[in-house]
Amino acid sequence: MNKKLLIFKRKKAKELHEKGWSNRKIARHLLASKNSVGKWVQMDESEISSDNRGGEKGKSRKYTPETKRQIIKIRTDLEKEDSYFIGS
Repeated sequence: MNKKLLIFKRKKAKELHEKGWSNRKIARHLLASKNSVGKWVQMDESEISSDNRGGEKGKSRKYTPETKRQIIKIRTDLEKEDSYFIGS
């Protein structure tokens, strides 16, 4: 979801909640989960306008050498079994 759409949904959820709509009804209207709506209606104005989901773009995860070895082992085992999935 792009940032503008997320901010719009958060603002709209807060507005509808103030009008007396239930979180479930708002979630169905905005095509979001009721848990997300519950978080959105409790946010203050500064939190609504900021998008702090996930990490920074372009930075890869940092793995320990042991974790890297485990990932490589799992990957090679899956390739041997032909039971891996590549693609979106």
